[in-house]
Amino acid sequence: MAIAQDKTNNFDDLLTCTICLETFKGPKYLPCLHTFCKTCINTYILSTVNKGKTGTTFKCPICRLDVLMGESPGNPETWAEKLPGNHFVASMMDRQEIRKSEKMCESCKVNNKSEKARSLCTVCDEAFCSSCETYHKSFKISAKHPIISLEDVGTNEETVIVSSLIFCEEHSGEIIKAYCVDHSKPICTLCATLSHRKCDDVITIEKAVSGIKQSQKSIELSTELKDTNKQLSDLIRDRKNHLTDFEKRGARYSYKGQIKDEIIKSKKETVLKLSDESTDLESLKSTVDNWIAIYDTCLHHGSELQCLLEMNRINENKEKFGDAFNKGMSEIKNISMHLEANDIAENFAKRVANIGEVKLVETNTSPILSLVKPINFHTGNINVIKFIDLNAKSVFLSGLFMKDEFIFTNSQSYKILKYSHNGDILAELTLSGQAYDIALIIDIRAAVSSNLKTIFIINTQDMTLCHTIANTYPVYGFCHVNGEFILASSYTLTWINATTGIKTDEALTNGNSVLYIC
Repeated sequence: MAIAQDKTNNFDDLLTCTICLETFKGPKYLPCLHTFCKTCINTYILSTVNKGKTGTTFKCPICRLDVLMGESPGNPETWAEKLPGNHFVASMMDRQEIRKSEKMCESCKVNNKSEKARSLCTVCDEAFCSSCETYHKSFKISAKHPIISLEDVGTNEETVIVSSLIFCEEHSGEIIKAYCVDHSKPICTLCATLSHRKCDDVITIEKAVSGIKQSQKSIELSTELKDTNKQLSDLIRDRKNHLTDFEKRGARYSYKGQIKDEIIKSKKETVLKLSDESTDLESLKSTVDNWIAIYDTCLHHGSELQCLLEMNRINENKEKFGDAFNKGMSEIKNISMHLEANDIAENFAKRVANIGEVKLVETNTSPILSLVKPINFHTGNINVIKFIDLNAKSVFLSGLFMKDEFIFTNSQSYKILKYSHNGDILAELTLSGQAYDIALIIDIRAAVSSNLKTIFIINTQDMTLCHTIANTYPVYGFCHVNGEFILASSYTLTWINATTGIKTDEALTNGNSVLYIC
């Protein structure tokens, strides 16, 4: 991929905390990828979480998305410490300090000395003065570590990798050394031993990151982010124009008495609603802006591994972002004000003071395209136009109807089956467990429940397994709503986070809910 001319040499915006408006100190990032100083986010958490109540979440100060702290989060005073550090931002801070000749020797700092750093070990991610560099080279374990001059880093316009060392977020002090293709996740040796020993496809991190910056996935991600950003910009402009037009139209009404009060009240409520919609869209856009800034800077100044990490984090968040975006779009309407006359035949005396009533009319912001004639299922007959034999008896079956294709589960054969609208088999995918229910997540991505403690995420277009989500709760039927799975089993409905698998809610039902839900 041809990387565009570098416009990211100035990292000030990327390295500035939006709470204190100063350069980050101990940068911590949230699942939405917004980053804050450790002390700033700690103060924010303590000021927003009710100390007297048991809570497991707080909202991001920027995009307002919920941040789950797990089933046993402990005291809110410890939450900031548990958040992962932003290694990429920290490495960019190092680079900025180097360019400004402000980087100090790390070893001298430990010994309460103050010496300017002259070189950097890219393996240990440590900056040294001349004396400490000599000592570093004298040790057998670090004698062959690559050492680069900070002067070269500061003056070189080409990409210079300041640090190639990245630590595991789950196991403190452990270095990322491998990549689990099954779960699309970089892992350390402890991860590989404890959590991924049964995975089929685990490769070295060097193989996983090779050519990632120029890969098709990288090109597609950059294009998708920029297209989404443009779409949000157009929507925000449209919302602001609609608000301006509404205020102008509302100003045309110049009545007195009760009708005037009603107009003023309706206008205020509508202006507030339209303003809130614009604020929500701008919040979504700020999230995408942040992703673009992070990824563009990573492409120009980050290592291949850093690019892979940021790509994974953005892809994990796209699903939740898409749910929030689609939910917001479904609620956005164009609003117009009409003055509707009263019935002349009644209440004449009252009508002298009140000549009509104000009504707000909501219309969809975009036309709905219908390619088929609507059918009233309460009248007429329903005819069977096609019969598809799945060759299944006494098994769990479920299906999705997507455009001209059908996707079915077959628990007996452990398979997901894809058929054309003519009933021809197009493709199949065999899972490691019995396939129970299937639920659409977004676009061509779907989730499948199983008899294992696993939810399978599949691509319905090419019928491949994307990744799996660990699930410790019983499930037969389930559905996906606003970034959560709702699981049905026995007399219980369970809500879990669609990314982490952590339970967020539970409810008992009046009857057996073992089967399927919509």
